[in-house]
Amino acid sequence: MDEKILIQSERYNLKKLCLSFVIIGAIITALCMFFIFVDDMPGRANFYDKLSEKYTMHKNQGFCEFYYSYDLCSVCENFEEYPPKFIYMVTGTIKYFGFELSLCWIPLLALALIGALIYLWLHSYELTVTDKRIYGVVAWGKRVDLPVDSVSAISTIQLYKGIAVSTASGKISFLVIKNADAIYETLNELLIERQQAKNNVSNTVNPQKSDDVEQLKKFKDLLDSGVITQEEFDAKKKQLLGL
Repeated sequence: MDEKILIQSERYNLKKLCLSFVIIGAIITALCMFFIFVDDMPGRANFYDKLSEKYTMHKNQGFCEFYYSYDLCSVCENFEEYPPKFIYMVTGTIKYFGFELSLCWIPLLALALIGALIYLWLHSYELTVTDKRIYGVVAWGKRVDLPVDSVSAISTIQLYKGIAVSTASGKISFLVIKNADAIYETLNELLIERQQAKNNVSNTVNPQKSDDVEQLKKFKDLLDSGVITQEEFDAKKKQLLGL
């Protein structure tokens, strides 16, 4: 008899989920760098303004303090080589806070690594339910194939949106399944149908056994009343029980 596929799993787009980790890491990195710059910029800008004020004053006076000559003092000589104010503040922060700024990249790298591991862990999950078996792929690409008759219980997994299938050898989880509820309903109906089929087969056999038991009871009553002998009862018992 051909195998009939009842339902197949639908997967979530994990690339978007993993990309969100990278975006969050980038935002945290940018915020850390921003706070370092914001904290350092006012002092660096104030220092630059003082140098600029002193340089302008010396230029206006026509000489540098303490020198009383047209030779440039160390302030004026260095200031002429300084970059524009904004570039000075940025490069100065990078120079003196280089180690702290390098630590800002840790959240981005860590969250990117977490996103990659989550993708490798969850991206391969697949589940197919047929009228005879349950098969698919679980974590890290491991393939499973379970006969329906070996399934003892099923349940839904809310945290990772999936299905847990229990057998005598343990529990197998199929995670990040978009239509997990529909698969659960299909599996539940399939297991109920299988159980009802087993009960019907059992009921077709049990009436005969019930009749044998009733006859055996009657022969026991005949034995107790002395109508038949013990040998006759034992012979009938072996016949009815198939001993």
